[in-house]
Amino acid sequence: MRKLVIVTQPFSLENLSGNGVYLHETVHNYVLNIPTLSFKNAKKLLGQTLDYAIYDMSNGQGVCFNLDALAIVSGTLASKGTLIILCPQWQCLTDNVDNDSLRWSEQGYSKSPNFFYYFQELIHKFQFEIVKDFDLNRLTSGHFFPKIYTFSQFTQQQQFIFNKLPTHNADIHLITAPRGRGKSTLLGKLAQKIQQNHQVIITSRSHFALSTFWQNNIEQKNILFYPPDKLLQLIENKQLKSDCWLFVDEAATLPLPTLHQLTNYFKKVILATTTQNYEGTGRGFNLKFLPQLTRPYKEWLLTKPLRWQENDRLEKFINQLLILDDLEDNAPHSHQAFYQLLANAHYKTTPTDLRRLFDAPNQYYLKHIENNQLIGGIWAIFEGGLDQDLVKKIWQGTRRPQGNLVAQYLCFQGNLMEAGRLRSIRISRIAITPQKQQQGFGKRLVSKLILQIQEKNDLDFISVSFGLNEKLFHFWQNCDFKLVQISPTKEASSGYHSAMMLYPITKKGIDFVQQAQTQFQRDFFLLPFLQYLQKVIKITPLENQLAFMDSDHKNLQGFANDHRSLTACYASLKRLQKLNPNALMLLNPILNTDALQLPNYKKAWLKKVREEVKNILD
Repeated sequence: MRKLVIVTQPFSLENLSGNGVYLHETVHNYVLNIPTLSFKNAKKLLGQTLDYAIYDMSNGQGVCFNLDALAIVSGTLASKGTLIILCPQWQCLTDNVDNDSLRWSEQGYSKSPNFFYYFQELIHKFQFEIVKDFDLNRLTSGHFFPKIYTFSQFTQQQQFIFNKLPTHNADIHLITAPRGRGKSTLLGKLAQKIQQNHQVIITSRSHFALSTFWQNNIEQKNILFYPPDKLLQLIENKQLKSDCWLFVDEAATLPLPTLHQLTNYFKKVILATTTQNYEGTGRGFNLKFLPQLTRPYKEWLLTKPLRWQENDRLEKFINQLLILDDLEDNAPHSHQAFYQLLANAHYKTTPTDLRRLFDAPNQYYLKHIENNQLIGGIWAIFEGGLDQDLVKKIWQGTRRPQGNLVAQYLCFQGNLMEAGRLRSIRISRIAITPQKQQQGFGKRLVSKLILQIQEKNDLDFISVSFGLNEKLFHFWQNCDFKLVQISPTKEASSGYHSAMMLYPITKKGIDFVQQAQTQFQRDFFLLPFLQYLQKVIKITPLENQLAFMDSDHKNLQGFANDHRSLTACYASLKRLQKLNPNALMLLNPILNTDALQLPNYKKAWLKKVREEVKNILD
């Protein structure tokens, strides 16, 4: 049985050896006999099998607790392995500043009393050891020997899938498994078998994200690797035959539009993903992706652990810590219940979201509870109310403070400085339990939130930002939100352009939303790289869309003299081009195309363009 030990006093790391790893917030000053990794690089451990791991929470100013890294390293430990958490601040953990808060708190460094209380309670519940001193000789007889874990034989579940999948008549196969169930090994063996008669292509978020087994086998004649963007490019250019077998490793880490393109093109597709993924995938992936498939598919499941024994205590602890399993007690008002609602209703919900829910400031929660069950909820974040000097610097492009995502975006990209000064609240997530979806609960929750904000009368508008697709756009439109901005490029995480919509509350909010909506309608048809979105949204062109106004002059002054971006000023530049058709020599090739492709020497080119615009304005 695997172990977890909390060590409250530092111990010597000099004589470490064997099949282990040392993890810390930063490790550049350490020279040890075992691999050392920073928390942010913990993903490099995926697919490895270790005997022990040292997770060092200590930090000069307090502690640093990266939940993603802890979950990942725990999944690498073999049966009888030991996870050592070094935490000198254990007795006063809830009073310490957590450096990891920089990743999830919009207020910078902060304490994490709620989460650390929850963490310590689970440590005591599972009766893990808490000791002052630790002797590494306790792990073995005193000597560490590197182990090589090689394939020996399939489990019964692996063998069944190995035998049945290649001849099954389904076009798309989804293999899901928790960590440590031999999913990657099975995939590799399937690829070796299938490549004897068919070309096999592998893709994943990156080559680095592939398990060790894949990395050792993709050089075979009929097994090729392409990253998703390259694969889509080859498909678009008709450089790949569709009768290949496509393997998608950790499929749930890819945007849904990408997966749909791939599954629609290749004749046979094997998608593999971890049901309890530490990057925010799993049940939400199945709920979102599978109902959208239009081709026959088959689900295959691996449940038997290979790296450790059944009912492993460390696995149960991590599952409860990350709220991956159903909650034991029914507490619908708790952070745990709300996080589980998000994980079940959304495609991607991450451990970082969990930390934010527990301890981040400026949060607002609205919950709908029936029969002591949490049916739905809205998670919102207060924004705006920034001072004039900071707003100006955001608009100029010289400051990007943490937080205030929609307020900052509208200020900079939308040329709407008032967005930062007004007070607002951004809907970060809205979630309805899968059994209650498509029954109007979401719209009723939004209406309830609007009423609550109107009663308080201290906020000017409500905002929401989401991956723009027809279904979501119509939902927010039916909630009377107004479209005021679309990002010029697609978001890597969702595969969609981000849309921003607003609902006004106060008189100032009504005036601002009207201004933002009118300005967007006026700009939209001058942005050629967004025109294909007219299949999703319906916008009526304004008669004065080419008229050069004071707002355009102000926008371009910021472009010429400050750091306002080309995309933020694109519509204003088009209007300036109409007034001066022969003056913008450098910009004309860009403004007269449907794409937004800048020269390779972008920095030097942009500097000259700014000077060109400045000369015209002067």
